[in-house]
Amino acid sequence: MTVRLSTKLWIDAHLRTCFGADMPSFVVAKGDAERGGIILKVNRFAAGVLVFEQSLDFDGNRIWRRLGAAEGQDEAAADALIAKKRGFDPDLWVIEIEDNTGKYEPDAPISEY
Repeated sequence: MTVRLSTKLWIDAHLRTCFGADMPSFVVAKGDAERGGIILKVNRFAAGVLVFEQSLDFDGNRIWRRLGAAEGQDEAAADALIAKKRGFDPDLWVIEIEDNTGKYEPDAPISEY
């Protein structure tokens, strides 16, 4: 059995990491504190919004799946995409990260699939 970090604990740590890197971040929607999924909304303002969903690869390693356009999308399209995902799974957490400089990197590899 693999020990898994609770979603709430991971989110608290990630918010502190973002604030420490001068990137304000906020919980936009709360989900299940122990086992909820996570969506990251990375707002790069003029450069567009990136959306990532936490997932697992075929070997069970944590990855981030990019949702929507790879180069970014407008905020309305990102919000519609997130609302659709939360419609299927209300236990999802949504974190918004304000990235003025375009330097945000998720803490796991990004998959396009």
